[in-house]
Amino acid sequence: MEGRILVGIDGSIASRAAVTWALERAKGTGAEVALLFVVDDEWGTISDRDLAELRATAEQTTARELEYAREHAGSVPVGATVEVGAPMLVLAAAASGYDSVAIGTHKVGSFHGHALGSRGLQLAAMSPVPTAIVPVSASHGRSGVAVGLGDEPGWIDPVRFAAHEAVRLGERLMLIRSGGPEATDDERALGLVRELPETSELEAGIVVRRSTSPAGEALASVSRRAVVTVSGRPTAPGAQGFRPLGRTNNDLLMNAAGPVLIVPFLVDVPV
Repeated sequence: MEGRILVGIDGSIASRAAVTWALERAKGTGAEVALLFVVDDEWGTISDRDLAELRATAEQTTARELEYAREHAGSVPVGATVEVGAPMLVLAAAASGYDSVAIGTHKVGSFHGHALGSRGLQLAAMSPVPTAIVPVSASHGRSGVAVGLGDEPGWIDPVRFAAHEAVRLGERLMLIRSGGPEATDDERALGLVRELPETSELEAGIVVRRSTSPAGEALASVSRRAVVTVSGRPTAPGAQGFRPLGRTNNDLLMNAAGPVLIVPFLVDVPV
């Protein structure tokens, strides 16, 4: 059971997309949802008077968003707070007390279209817990939980997370293998996935989908139709603050067209 989900809000349609996503997740996991509005103090350059006005406006917006969330929450407990600082830094720091964190974006990405921008990248690179980036997009017609099938150390951890999501949602687990026909060890990797306790409960099955595109582009493409797309972010034991996302996650987040979960996991090698 997931205990607590933090959602960054700003009163926009995008943040409501994240709130709606978090509430739906909470209904299926028994979690609580907390909304956090961070007043941007522009690194301390705003006057006390202006900051007070910004905070007053933020509190009004937060109250409205809390009312909206509670109208759609059903039995899910929802609360809200307002803080001051650099929004993504504050949100990432606050996330350490939660099981996951979510923000929304109004841009639906494409390698030949709009990009999500930097907020999702910033939060995913700093958050110590799984980070959901939720675009404003239609959810009907989506199916499957997608995750990259890799060869790097620790790749099994995000797959395990994705398998748990697939079981919870009653969806098929889609393993995305980049590299085309030259990719190696598919059968060994698939065997390891099938040995996971989480996959023993999969009713919709497992499928491997190959792509000749780079990993990030392949995951971004499948995000157009997947219920959620999962990708891992390796981090070293004891690492604090910013953690490099790598090319795959950068490409995925800059071009995702559906909900994405970036899952941090520990590795014993430099990242």
